[in-house]
Amino acid sequence: MHVAVVSFKLRLFGINSLKEKRSLIKKLINELRTKYNISISEVGMCDSKGWAEIGIAVVNSAKEVVDSTVEQISNALESTYGLEIVEFEREGW
Repeated sequence: MHVAVVSFKLRLFGINSLKEKRSLIKKLINELRTKYNISISEVGMCDSKGWAEIGIAVVNSAKEVVDSTVEQISNALESTYGLEIVEFEREGW
């Protein structure tokens, strides 16, 4: 079994309230969870309007699938309008 735990620190643009931020992050989390079958949650900076931190766990029997899934998630986040990946940390087993 192969596991990757990934943390993304995101800078958000055009967010005027915590309500807007939570709506955006909730939608993003639900889309990624559904599309990639991963465990995902907002893990930090919950009270900041301009920043968010999400944590992701990917588990599979094939290392190549785990690596590919993490890469696809990174690409999906990079192409999402209104946010920028500022920091990326990954641990794997």
